[in-house]
Amino acid sequence: MSHTVLITPDNPALADLKLSWATVEYSAEDGIGPLRSLHEAGDALVAVGILDGDGATILGSGVMVGPGLLVTATHVLDEFPRHGTPPVFMTFLPGAARAWLPIDVIALSKPSEFDDQRRVVSELSLVSCALNSEAHANFPLMLAPIQIALPLIGERLWAIGFRHEAIEERAALVTPLISSGLVTAAYPNGRGERMASPCFEVNMDTVGGMSGGAVVNADGYLVGILSSSFEGGPSYVTLIWEALRLRVKGAVPKLQAQETVSLLGAKTLGLVKLKGDVQRNPWGDLTLNLSDEETRLIADSVEVSARNPGLNEDEREHFLDAWGNELESMGSEATIAALGSLPLPRMRGFLRAADIPEQCLTAIVSFSVEDFEGVEDLELISAEIIEPEQIRIEYFFLLQSLIWMVEVSGDDYHRHRHDFREHFINVSEEDGVASMELVQRCYFKAATVFDRDRAAFSDVSITSSAIRPRRSTKRS
Repeated sequence: MSHTVLITPDNPALADLKLSWATVEYSAEDGIGPLRSLHEAGDALVAVGILDGDGATILGSGVMVGPGLLVTATHVLDEFPRHGTPPVFMTFLPGAARAWLPIDVIALSKPSEFDDQRRVVSELSLVSCALNSEAHANFPLMLAPIQIALPLIGERLWAIGFRHEAIEERAALVTPLISSGLVTAAYPNGRGERMASPCFEVNMDTVGGMSGGAVVNADGYLVGILSSSFEGGPSYVTLIWEALRLRVKGAVPKLQAQETVSLLGAKTLGLVKLKGDVQRNPWGDLTLNLSDEETRLIADSVEVSARNPGLNEDEREHFLDAWGNELESMGSEATIAALGSLPLPRMRGFLRAADIPEQCLTAIVSFSVEDFEGVEDLELISAEIIEPEQIRIEYFFLLQSLIWMVEVSGDDYHRHRHDFREHFINVSEEDGVASMELVQRCYFKAATVFDRDRAAFSDVSITSSAIRPRRSTKRS
């Protein structure tokens, strides 16, 4: 089937397209073959192509999961710097097509264990892209719904993508393929540095060009993206949950309230459909609550030497019941001690996060700090057994009302009186010095070691902070 698409400037009509997460049921048969129609999967199935003077070539596939949000295999995008031209993404409709150009792209990376000069990059990339063609508003934007899950051994999955092929004279002559097979192995810690992200193995055949394409379960939900394969199989799939840790610039106004957006943020706005129990703490750390079967598969799939022994869920709950109050008290005391000892430049940096004007910050000559309402929302991040009798504890908590008491000269106060009264409370003046207070709600992350023999904690260290928006206050 032939489709023609004209590349245009960014089309704001993307924000007005109706969204659809309709899924398709596929036959439970092993093997690879053509999809029933080019547009069966709608915009959820993305062709990743490169333009040149003679037309274009499809190098890989991708999956559209939100308006202007797609995931693909990192190695597919790595082809484009070599060619010196950015990718063009194409999606297909009955008798029409949409074209997309990249705005932002991100993938996780970490230092190599074997080469200090090299970084290991995840095989999954999150891309934001603008609509650069006619919107075809009579067709909804068909997107792939996501499921956060670990496919079980023996579960049937389907991979969907394009064949590596040429596109001539702006007319797309493309062949979408589908392959099916059963899960044969799970790799929760990846398969070495070549596939460093959580992935799994499927006994199915895939071909060049399908890399980056969708791997879906029986309900049609996206569980991963195709990363690599051997001729005749098996194929290796990067789990989609890796994408939850990524943030990119948004392509539509709803996703542009902040500088970047995550898939969880887009879900909150109703622009991404995501199934699964996922929790995120103030630092962006994710907790995935999996089924008993999935948890057992992870445990069975990780080498004993790679496991970090820790408290199980019941033990963590019992530990918090017994020691939660002490963790709260130690956390509050350690926080106030750490903040109270900050040099003025670092203290100003802390208040800068509360949008205090620079002229107010530079005027501060002294300060003190106290915890007014205590700790709430304490939660264990990790509880790792490092010795038979010792547990390394990492946790976070909210200080409900952190009170900063600052002093500035009377001259500086009157020079910027409006700004000070806009951001501070309880202003008073005496002997040429203005005193005032600022209230912040802040999360703090702390670490300590618990000795089970002595039933005692080591000193708590505060490792990071996250500031919540300040409360509205009455001026006095």
